[in-house]
Amino acid sequence: MVAHRPNQWPTARLSHASAGAPSPGAAQIRLFASILLLAVVLAGCKQREQAPRTGATLAAAGDQAYSAEKGQAPAGKPDVAKSDSDEPVDYWKGVRFDAHNFEEVTDYVATYYIDTTVDKKRAWIAAANSALSMMEPSGELLPATFMTARRGHADEEGRMDGNFAAFSCGGKGYKGVVLHRVPGLAYLKHMRKERPDRRLTDKEILDLRAKSKKRYQAYRSAWKPLSFSKAEFECVMGFVKLELAKDAKKRLKSEAETAAKAAKAGKKPAKGDKKAGAKSVAAKKNKAKKKKKKKGPPPALYAKLVDDEGTRRDWTPDINRAWLAASSAYLYALDPHSAVIPRKQWDESTRRTQDSSFEGIGAVLTQRRDRTIVENPMEGLPAWSAGVRAGDQILKVDGVDIRGWLLGKVVKRIRGKKHTVVKLTIAREGEPKPLLIGIKRAHIPIKNVTGKLIPTHPGIGHVKMSGFVPHSAKDLKQKIEELRRKAPGGQLKGLVLDLRRNSGGLLNRAIDIADMFLKRGIVVTVKSRRRMRRGGGPEVHRARAEDSDYKFPVIVLVNDGSASASEIVASAIQENGRGLVAGTRTFGKASVQTLFEPALHLDYYIKLTVARYYAPSGRTIQVTGVHPDITISPKVDGKTHVGFREENLTNHLEPIDPPGKSPMAQMVPALDKCVARSGKAKTIATKEPKPQIQPDYQLLRTADYLTCLARLQAGR
Repeated sequence: MVAHRPNQWPTARLSHASAGAPSPGAAQIRLFASILLLAVVLAGCKQREQAPRTGATLAAAGDQAYSAEKGQAPAGKPDVAKSDSDEPVDYWKGVRFDAHNFEEVTDYVATYYIDTTVDKKRAWIAAANSALSMMEPSGELLPATFMTARRGHADEEGRMDGNFAAFSCGGKGYKGVVLHRVPGLAYLKHMRKERPDRRLTDKEILDLRAKSKKRYQAYRSAWKPLSFSKAEFECVMGFVKLELAKDAKKRLKSEAETAAKAAKAGKKPAKGDKKAGAKSVAAKKNKAKKKKKKKGPPPALYAKLVDDEGTRRDWTPDINRAWLAASSAYLYALDPHSAVIPRKQWDESTRRTQDSSFEGIGAVLTQRRDRTIVENPMEGLPAWSAGVRAGDQILKVDGVDIRGWLLGKVVKRIRGKKHTVVKLTIAREGEPKPLLIGIKRAHIPIKNVTGKLIPTHPGIGHVKMSGFVPHSAKDLKQKIEELRRKAPGGQLKGLVLDLRRNSGGLLNRAIDIADMFLKRGIVVTVKSRRRMRRGGGPEVHRARAEDSDYKFPVIVLVNDGSASASEIVASAIQENGRGLVAGTRTFGKASVQTLFEPALHLDYYIKLTVARYYAPSGRTIQVTGVHPDITISPKVDGKTHVGFREENLTNHLEPIDPPGKSPMAQMVPALDKCVARSGKAKTIATKEPKPQIQPDYQLLRTADYLTCLARLQAGR
């Protein structure tokens, strides 16, 4: 057990929240809410329904990738992230994580997690199954009734095939529970139904979600009459340890046999067999004889397979990986935002959210099945200047056929030093033959805060924020001042604050930014278990009147990718009657996470949900999200595709309050009439049937409403 002295907090990573170490008391409790997660979902995880959807990345940016949907999968395999090559980045490489680390995680949960009545049974089952998934073949414990009902079901697509056996551990049998050995990926890929080469319709997506939810509910119901506690979990971990030892021993034996055959045939051992071929077969036999005298598994559960340069080329899951998988699953069973995160991964994610740069062509790419499509070239950058158009399909890069490549690998191929030329072979609708386009690479900056004046709407500014990081408020002020100087007469008529796909960040920065537009009123209220348990009230953050507060009309533009800190700003501006919210309903994440630095290791963080935040009206927007005053579809046809939000995540915190009524709603009918008379968005968006850059209809429509709002507030 990890012991903490009374009234003393464990070390917490509270980025840029305070200088120096906080002293026990109210100041520490306030710091509890100072950080929101930068990404609302575990990195690299997707739901099954997500597969047909498209992801996008800045071509040659590589690192600046985003997912079209947010999703999750049961925790189990090590956290990896796709780099701009085929090889995954294993952020847990070299990080020790054993039973003591796992116990420390559960101690932190018991002490600091927001909910004191967590479903520990669900957490222990999830932890056990994730540890079992590290075996080869992957394993899982299932209620026998669930296995019987789902085996052979068409929706399983072969997943419930494989071997089933009654499960016993430590000489004790588990009545009603079976051990399922999951078929390998090759088999599952073969059994999977063919997916259409297009985006799924809303109905297809909703049908998949309904099936997935029904399956999960059946799984939960099947476990209800069965017992499973920490004791069963610990027994499972002992079983996993023995199985992994057997797996490692088999792998080493196979390597030795392969090397022996190669030596007998007079051949040089193949790459990867160097370890086995480094010593003579006779020496290996002598060593094996000595080991026979010892009982139990080999001392090394981790099979280190190396290449010629001594670099590990493959890995066999060891017991540390199993403990890590169990820890991830235990936290995920509480809610989808609690996790253990490698320090390298978090720091890298933070850097990418802040300003950065790359050398490439400047285009947004998306992938549909095995096709790489240009979603949009970025205006004024090399791809745009060379004539690349939205909808172009990239067939070859410098003469190399890239069809079927992963998007990251395509990006890496396109990237390169500035002033060098990359040649893209492109298929374009309407063109009889592929086009060969040479593009000179350039240095392209990526900013957390970007902005411009909207040329079709005089005096209307547009500022986009990708995340709430330490310098966001400062950068926003600088950008607004820059736009004000460039605006006609040195004054902005209004500002579109674009928070689409902004998944959050620092709570304090969200408060600062909302305060820039508010003279008075509540920005956000935070309620934490720790504070309430000590008799303290909610932590209320109020706006402060400043001469520098902006007075021009403002509309916050959001979508289902706007979460956490974005929702704090949007609800503060909306519910204080300061401005409108446009777009589509936000993600609906109203929980606060803190990063704790565990005492036993410094290579990772424990991210726990420790508090809820509440909008100015007093309601929490958990699951319900912020509803826009003006719903605007991304497309001219008015269709708003089904999004992915908090309610689509497994194990999410339940909603408390229904959606509230916006005080700005009474203005909308008059604005609708004004936009119907003078709006420009539809005309602009449909002017060219196949433009080089697709117009941002949602932004243009918001600018229409903002122009009318400015007129209405000016009394014209």
